[in-house]
Amino acid sequence: MSHLLSIFSERNRHQTRRTLRASNKDMTAAATSPVRAELIGDDICSALGITAQSSSPLLALCWKLIEAGHDPDAPLHAYRGNTLALKVRSIGEGAKLTVEDSAAGRPRFVRHRARTCGAAPPVAQTGEGVGQAAEHAEEAMHEAVA
Repeated sequence: MSHLLSIFSERNRHQTRRTLRASNKDMTAAATSPVRAELIGDDICSALGITAQSSSPLLALCWKLIEAGHDPDAPLHAYRGNTLALKVRSIGEGAKLTVEDSAAGRPRFVRHRARTCGAAPPVAQTGEGVGQAAEHAEEAMHEAVA
């Protein structure tokens, strides 16, 4: 009798493991089901009641979805009508990207960086005013001529 119980218990343990593995796969599939986004025109993307308007609307939408508290690991599929146009592996990854033109003028994905007010990076002050620097340059020029 104890032999039969051990066989039954061994079968039950294997069945339980299979059931747990199957339910974990189902939970993973449900957790990673893609967010469906709609591309509208060339500068608007919308999903889950959130709309982004930008020169790269899909990436802007990823940023807004993260800000709204959505799972950063969730994939996103963007459709234009019924046609799948773009896939983003995760909205967290999409939120870290932006589009910039390369030196050759072609658009490319790059890591998103915080921008300053102007196009040029900030310049460290030397301590001399503009007038003083001009005087030093003028003095150096006179010395070189003399």
